[in-house]
Amino acid sequence: MAYTLTAAVREVKNPKELRRSGLVPGVVYGREFHKEITIPQHDLEKLLSKITRSSRISLKLDGQVFPTFIKEIHYHPLSDRVLHIDLFRPAEGKPIKIQVPVKFVGEPVGKKKGGATNRLRDAIQVAGASDSIPELLEVDISHLDVGDSVRAGEVKVPSAIQLLTPKEILLVQVMIPRKIEEAVAAPAEGEAAAEGAAATGEPGAAPAAEGAKGAAPKEAGKGGPSKEGAKGGKEAPKEEKKGK
Repeated sequence: MAYTLTAAVREVKNPKELRRSGLVPGVVYGREFHKEITIPQHDLEKLLSKITRSSRISLKLDGQVFPTFIKEIHYHPLSDRVLHIDLFRPAEGKPIKIQVPVKFVGEPVGKKKGGATNRLRDAIQVAGASDSIPELLEVDISHLDVGDSVRAGEVKVPSAIQLLTPKEILLVQVMIPRKIEEAVAAPAEGEAAAEGAAATGEPGAAPAAEGAKGAAPKEAGKGGPSKEGAKGGKEAPKEEKKGK
């Protein structure tokens, strides 16, 4: 989809004054190109609600129209208002490197079995001509069962672009939640402890013979596997956070 944004060469240097007048200060740069600009806040926010981080934007500036990509956006920490924007103008005929968002579609079959979807990354890095960069890459995860995952190398990318993210990097996986894993592990470990006590003849391993003379009743709480032996469960593996 084509997106267009109109900017003006920045004349007022005070950024606070620009923001008070409804303008967002910014900069557009590229090979042998650098311009300080202003963009109407309303126009910019409207555009940002439609695009992704890899959308190609036709910038109208000083009588010219050329392609740009968002490099960085600075937001107010409380209001989320855009304070400043950096746009990158790619060199004509030269490939660019950029992060393309990944959208996971479908509900994993493993979720119906109690699994939880763990999204580790929401973008992958690619390289290619500016006019071949996709806005979004969709990944179907409806077939994933518990324990299954999708790695970067499994994402289908257009033939005109090259995947730069290492192919083995995990993007999403379906896991057993920790509480469910502990509940499954606890009975199994408790039974193993009981069997071990019976085999070694430890106190409490077997009840006293019925009717045996002099058999004294056992004190409550003695014998059998300890409570600690029934605890178990492994923490779900984690991976470092989504880089851009």
